[in-house]
Parts: sequence; C-alpha cells; structure tokens
Amino acid sequence: MKTKTLITAHSGCENTPPNSRAFLEAAFAAGCDMLEIDLNRAGDLLYLSHDRADPADCLSFEDFLDLLAPHPDIRVNCDMKEAGCCGMVMRAANRRGMARQIVFTGSAHAEEEEIRAAGGEFWYGIWDPADFETAVASCLKTGAKIINLESKIVTPETKARLDGLGLGFSCWTIDKEPEMRRLLSLGIHNITTRRPCLAMRIREEIQG
Repeated sequence: MKTKTLITAHSGCENTPPNSRAFLEAAFAAGCDMLEIDLNRAGDLLYLSHDRADPADCLSFEDFLDLLAPHPDIRVNCDMKEAGCCGMVMRAANRRGMARQIVFTGSAHAEEEEIRAAGGEFWYGIWDPADFETAVASCLKTGAKIINLESKIVTPETKARLDGLGLGFSCWTIDKEPEMRRLLSLGIHNITTRRPCLAMRIREEIQG
C-alpha cells in the first residue's frame, strides 16, 4: 500500500496563537500526523517561540513534552531558531522515551550527527531553490531522507528523481487548497499547513 502524505500542523494552525496551548489543542483535535513548534533558548531553558522572548511568557519545552505525552503517535518538527540546542532537545526527549517522535529542521545542519546519535531525525531544509542540488548531495552523503522546502521546486520530474534516490519532499507552508491538492496528488512525503483540518479532508479524498 502506498504511504499517505504526512500532514503537519504549522504553529498557530486554525487561527490559534503560535506556539500556544490552544495551538497544540487544535493540532491534536485535527488528527494530524505531526506538529511544528519553534524553539528558542535562554541559558539552560528551551521555550516555544519564533523569536527571542521572555521565557516566562512562553510555553517551556518540558511543559510541551508533558502535553505531547498522551499522543505517542504524533511526531514533532522542531524548527530550531538557534543553533547548538539540538542536544538539549534530544536529552529532554530521551528522558521521557520520546526520541522517536522528534524531527529537526531550521538551524540544525551542523548538529545532524549529534541528532542521529541521540535517536532523532533530521530533515535538510533549504530556502533558495539554487541550493537543491547541494541538499540532494548532502542527503545521499549523510543518510538524511527528507528535503524540507517551499513547494515551487516540486514537480512530477523532481518528485520522480527523489523517489529514485530514496528521498522525499516536505513542503511548507501550504494553506491554499489548489496547492494542497497538487502536492497530495503527487504524493509527497509531508505537507506543513496552518489548515490541517482542510488538509486532512483533502488527503482522505485523494489518497483514501
């Protein structure tokens, strides 16, 4: 059976405040496969926020893991906003037996080896289409399997090429229905969206 495209709920999905408890509740209720959080650091404390903020005003990563614990099948895209924090994330996840749920994107390229050693997964993120070939070469060298990028580079031809190499596409941030339908019809690995309820319905329609 062909694997279904994963649906990741972007932070702030369904018109909730980003990186908030309300966002997490909406993501859980949508039945999505993954959710995305933004992680920042203040000393030894990791907290959920896209930008640097007062940690007292933000959900801590430890509190986030408490909220995630009843949902062992949901994975987490940790979009790292500061380099050098992946080891902290994995230590916290491993203490709770949750390492398999963790995926890293964002500022994590230099920490890929540490991520793998700790039982996490790394997706190679690019922002410039000109970096696509570099990403493919790096994945083949290091064993990373997913390239995380904007969707404009995804075509039937590039999808077939990655399939042949044992790699896959993850695309962000897909909120418009026509682009959801295009990418779900192609069967890419993952779609990150602020509208996970819509994406789940369209996936069921297209992929069954």
